[in-house]
Amino acid sequence: MFPHSFSVSRLLGGAALVASMLMGALPAWSYEARAGGIVDAAGNGIQLRGVNWFGAETATNVVHGLWARNWQDMIDQMQQQGFNAVRLPFCPATLQGVVPSAIDYSRNPDLQGLDSLQVLDAVVLELSRRGMYVLLDHHTPDCQTISELWYTPGYSEAQWLDDLAFVARRYREVPGVIGLDIKNEPHGAATWGTGNPATDWNLAAERAAARILPIAPHWLIAVEGIGASAHCSSQEPHFWGSNIEPLECQPLAIPASQLLLTPHTYGPDVHEQPYFSAPNFPDNMPAIWEQQFGRFVQKGYTLMLGEFGGKYGQGHPGDVAWQNKLVDYLIAKDMRSGFYWSWNPNSGDTGGILQDDWQTVRSDKVQLLQRLWGNVGGGAPTAPAPSTPAPPEPQPAPPQAPVEAAFAFEHIVDNDWGTGYCQRVKVRNTGSTAGEWLLITPIEGHVNSLWSALWLQQDNLLGAIGLDWNRTLAPGASTEFGFCAQR
Repeated sequence: MFPHSFSVSRLLGGAALVASMLMGALPAWSYEARAGGIVDAAGNGIQLRGVNWFGAETATNVVHGLWARNWQDMIDQMQQQGFNAVRLPFCPATLQGVVPSAIDYSRNPDLQGLDSLQVLDAVVLELSRRGMYVLLDHHTPDCQTISELWYTPGYSEAQWLDDLAFVARRYREVPGVIGLDIKNEPHGAATWGTGNPATDWNLAAERAAARILPIAPHWLIAVEGIGASAHCSSQEPHFWGSNIEPLECQPLAIPASQLLLTPHTYGPDVHEQPYFSAPNFPDNMPAIWEQQFGRFVQKGYTLMLGEFGGKYGQGHPGDVAWQNKLVDYLIAKDMRSGFYWSWNPNSGDTGGILQDDWQTVRSDKVQLLQRLWGNVGGGAPTAPAPSTPAPPEPQPAPPQAPVEAAFAFEHIVDNDWGTGYCQRVKVRNTGSTAGEWLLITPIEGHVNSLWSALWLQQDNLLGAIGLDWNRTLAPGASTEFGFCAQR
């Protein structure tokens, strides 16, 4: 992981590559699916206490809420609630570096002037810096609609594969990124195992994995299910992306160590299904979940829900019972990882962890998830949420996180002769703890010499970290490095 003392004054496109190459002395990282779970390079099991933070897959091309909150404050709040992982949906236009919208720059001054890809860089890097995990998610091809297939008349399979490869190249060296959810919620025309390459999602997933893994061999390939299917599937209604059943007839030719199954499932807040009206609801649900996806855990697959959630008492009267029963089922199967939908309150059919003010936490939802997570942080597991929760009380403002190492950078031009210049950069630790500094900054021209730091330049970005003798600074301590560049 990047040192937790790391503080970046400005995160820009290409930062992931620059930072990772500079920090090459740090231990390697990788992620594998093993024995139904996820392990890191050291073989340690990882629990993903995840939440979806959407927006970069929409026409705003950035995570939502930036019109109401500071983006890093929201990450603070996620961590305070116990989340350690974020699923980040995106769409192709976001990867193209378009001008984002719906950002209040008075609340987010460090995002001023950044394009959509650079903001995505900033979010991914900051999550990783904090020791959180990131699952990237190719969500919509047109930044509007979830498509049935992985391609559309205006977005080809070749473009889809190119975008997946682009994401793999860009973020493969970011320690917290565990992999890529290659297509959100195949449904409708999507099939599995029929032998039709134009509609068989299993074949498309294999082609995607074959494109991604040579670039990022340490990543997990997250594969969702399909929707209703006449082939090798029960005829109970399925939610989009929930149906893993055809895997029984047609396994995926993806290395088992890198395959993560991430079906989605929802309750009556999202769509009414016949089984929600059954006389024995919600006790009928575990058998349905087991048929649609859960039985593959016993077969050795690593499986977790990529999306689940609902309004939990503020919508359909059956949703509380549905969510409680789902958590009971997941606990019984030891499926304690997953990504709740969503952090955002502006998900119309589910609401979010945050209420509409983008500040107040739905404490009842968090308690439900803490029960799923189990013994988090050494505390006793939270008691199950009641079947009919009381309306959540307004939560006090979250406590301020302790101040860590933070660095201020002062740029001083010593000489400028038009076609080139020499500059010094003073670095000072303005935080309360010692830490290692790292600077990523745009510059003019190409560096031809640099002293007192390790460095790498990519296009107009310069990345630098200190040497052994000046990399770690105590609170209040300072150092400097310098460079000359030719315009």
